[in-house]
Amino acid sequence: MSPDEMPPVLTRAELETPRSAADMLAWVDQAHRRFNTKELKAQAREGKHFNGELVHEARPMALFASRHFKASPQVIITHVLGNQNYDGIVEDKRDFPELIRYLEVTTTLKTYEDSLRMEVLNKDGHVPAYGRVTAVGPRHKREAIRTEKNAIEHGVIRGEHLTRVQDVVERKAKKNYEPGTVLIVPVDDFGPFREKADVLALERLVSGVLLPALKGTNFAALALEGDNGLHGWYPIA
Repeated sequence: MSPDEMPPVLTRAELETPRSAADMLAWVDQAHRRFNTKELKAQAREGKHFNGELVHEARPMALFASRHFKASPQVIITHVLGNQNYDGIVEDKRDFPELIRYLEVTTTLKTYEDSLRMEVLNKDGHVPAYGRVTAVGPRHKREAIRTEKNAIEHGVIRGEHLTRVQDVVERKAKKNYEPGTVLIVPVDDFGPFREKADVLALERLVSGVLLPALKGTNFAALALEGDNGLHGWYPIA
């Protein structure tokens, strides 16, 4: 079978299949393991084969569903691709359902610098996890990408990621969303928010800046989700 005849790694129809809060996270992880060759991993880092939607939308929703809904088989999440003002629809079939109807994900984990970092990773096979990355020339005619290899103080990294969280939430606060929407923000709890002091700084940002910014919007709550276990749930009064 030629490369052109190979079945797709992931399809839109599969991504948009309704799944329970009990099943969604395991499915996401299983789907991500399909990118199991060097070529597919490189293509995935470029966002091909719906990998961007899987990693930056489906997985944060799956983490939230598993944690907030306690992996209930009676809560169904449908991932919806497109330009509508939500990424997921919630159908809560429990005896005492919550008033959550939609999920909107906005990531802090993909910036222009992160995209450049992935270019270096694809080219060289390794890249510094943090530090400035600058490019010379446009992507279609790239002359060079320079990475900062000096050690960076943890507090500086945390400060940069706090700013990322604030920026994405404040942008969402200026737009219109459906009533009953939860805003899910993935955060890096392996690096910038791995320590107790980091989480406390994040919570101060939530209480002092983010919740006031979201007050008066249709967002019902803010959720912060980390791959390493961080789960912050903040209802918006």
